[in-house]
Amino acid sequence: MDWRKNRIAIGAVVFVALLGLTLWVVNRGSRQPTNASEVPTVEIDKASITSLEVKRPGNESVLLSSVDGTWRLTKPMDAEADQVNVESALTRLAELELARVVATQPENYARLQVDEANAVEVIVNAGDETVATLTIGKYADGMTMLRLDDRPEVFGASGSLRYAFDRELKAWRNRRVVAEEADAVQSVRFVSSKGTFAFERTNDGWTPTEGGEALVNLDPKKVTGFVSTAARLTASGFAAEDVSQARAGLTEPKAAVTLTFSEGVEPIVLELGDATEQVSEYLANRLQPDAEAFTKVDAPPAPPSAMPARPEAQGQPQLPPEIMRQLQEQIRAQQQQQQR
Repeated sequence: MDWRKNRIAIGAVVFVALLGLTLWVVNRGSRQPTNASEVPTVEIDKASITSLEVKRPGNESVLLSSVDGTWRLTKPMDAEADQVNVESALTRLAELELARVVATQPENYARLQVDEANAVEVIVNAGDETVATLTIGKYADGMTMLRLDDRPEVFGASGSLRYAFDRELKAWRNRRVVAEEADAVQSVRFVSSKGTFAFERTNDGWTPTEGGEALVNLDPKKVTGFVSTAARLTASGFAAEDVSQARAGLTEPKAAVTLTFSEGVEPIVLELGDATEQVSEYLANRLQPDAEAFTKVDAPPAPPSAMPARPEAQGQPQLPPEIMRQLQEQIRAQQQQQQR
């Protein structure tokens, strides 16, 4: 064989081989590691956690601290924390499991929402020790994108994690206004521009003691429903600290609800001021019923004005998503309280 005649062909083969080797080395260096041994094990002892610091994009940090066995909101204000939401966050931390490595390069951070502009940062403390710092991104393919401490990798954590921490400030506060058992209420009185209606609990349900002449075909179940709303009332939010009683409409309340219990238990009086949003307006209307609200009806009632019916041609929620979320959180909190 005359190698001089074939040196161009030989050179081409060598070049292709070298090119393939180079590409293999480059790809090997940038390939995402998937070996299970490269995924760290995260063990967070739920009982040892003493504080959680949560930072949402564009919001100030929220610090939750365990004080004498009860969780409190200690930053940016001091207030009792929503124990249900804190418990949800602690449980997700205790169950945290990293499934695999999703990415290793910082250019992927924004896409996976683990960058500073999009991520929720959670700092877990046990006393003076920082147990873990989690940078929580988006949920996809059954996993939550997450960065751990100062590590550059983006891990996929099993299940949904972000929802337990991505909460507004008010969602971390205890929003329970009244926390009584509805069955303990012996009498109730509603006073508003819609009329005065009072009921006393009897063996048959409820008997009207005021406003009975306006009630036709009384449905005791309706009374029970209104009593349950008042006895397990949860706020949708909080007025700013600089809002006076006058600005809140409480110097001349629009309505009042009085719950009376057994002898020796102080009655509870709820006074209603101005409604500031659709959720509070809807709940306020539940506390100032008219005569028709207690009437037994054969046909299903029309949707309340604050919760408009959904157009047939659209598959949209009846309320804006944020308001629906607030209502759902209140319902969930009430159900969890009732199960205790």
